[in-house]
Amino acid sequence: MEFDMFLQEMLGITKEFAVVQVEKMTSPEKITRIYLKYQATDCVVDGKYYPIYDYAPEREWQHLGWFEYKCYLIAKLPRYKDKEGKIKTYKPNFSPPGRSYTNFFRSATIQLLQKIKVQNSVAEIMRTTPYIVRSIMEDAVEQGMINRGEVIHFNNISIDEKAYTRGHHYATIIMDSDKEHILDLQEGRREKDLKTLLYLLSGQETLPDLNIVNMDMWKPYMNVIKEVAPQATIVHDNFHVVKKLTEAIDNTRKKEVKNCDLLKFQKFNVLKNSENRSDQQKKLFTELAATNINTTKAWQVRENYKVLWSYINLNKETAKDLIKTWIDNSKTYAIEHVNKALNTIEAHIEGIAAALMTRTSSGLHENTNGRIQSIVARARGFANFERFRINALFYYGNLQYNH
Repeated sequence: MEFDMFLQEMLGITKEFAVVQVEKMTSPEKITRIYLKYQATDCVVDGKYYPIYDYAPEREWQHLGWFEYKCYLIAKLPRYKDKEGKIKTYKPNFSPPGRSYTNFFRSATIQLLQKIKVQNSVAEIMRTTPYIVRSIMEDAVEQGMINRGEVIHFNNISIDEKAYTRGHHYATIIMDSDKEHILDLQEGRREKDLKTLLYLLSGQETLPDLNIVNMDMWKPYMNVIKEVAPQATIVHDNFHVVKKLTEAIDNTRKKEVKNCDLLKFQKFNVLKNSENRSDQQKKLFTELAATNINTTKAWQVRENYKVLWSYINLNKETAKDLIKTWIDNSKTYAIEHVNKALNTIEAHIEGIAAALMTRTSSGLHENTNGRIQSIVARARGFANFERFRINALFYYGNLQYNH
């Protein structure tokens, strides 16, 4: 291979550009500047030839580092008059339009982001700024969403809300329950927010193919599904019910801890599943249970609910009867926060029974919520919704990027 061809391949440039100069700098930092010259006599755009009008001012694009040197490509791009007589700048094939980095640099940054998931660390490795890394992520998601297009045929979805920063700032998230990835997000959790999101996803005002919709016990979401997909089965799976019961346990603990020294520093112990406790934690929990406090009774209510999921081949009426029996038995404990949760569950018994009947798994919600929470935690919250959306879709949207 001739050296010129080797350079073209390494830089991702085509034959209309020639390398005319290489400049090395060692102070204040190690930089290699590679000067390119456009050597064709015309600008070829969409298969049409346009004479060169003049050249735009010199500009630079960051490329992959060469050894320990940062690398920049430098060139003056030709300009031409289009068929309407407007002066346009030629778009080089080695760089995304209007960006200050090459395609190779972009591709490497995307691959690093997928592995590391911390933008500042990626920026440091690539020797660029967090702003550039963020813009690459944003462009990748935009491209991935265009490549995917509208999602016309989805049968089973999960709808959830997520706080993306401190305070009451929520986003509505729709996930594909079959493929286990995020479809898209919309700021807010009102009826109009979910309606907007469903329309942007599908391009349709009604969703006749929708089969099962797994969601929290949030009335605005339920109202929308009943309107746009009345044939769909709304389910409230194990994840959402257990979440409410876990909140009841914690609220009961907060109320009792002031008068029970054994409960101090035991928050995570009393919230855990029994199989996840260490031997020491099991011993402490047994001691707590012996005191007959409401916190351990509230924990038992939650564990009794989980037993319902051991039943299989249930019809809806049998499922409802099982839930009602569990609710009635649980109310005999007369625990304030537990009864509040039980009343909410009772009001949504249709959706919970549907989950038992259809065996709708909570695995998707548990896994995806945990993953989304991890990016929120790493970022220590997001400055705005759009940044949260870009991160969630980049990592968990199963989008295809053109590297």
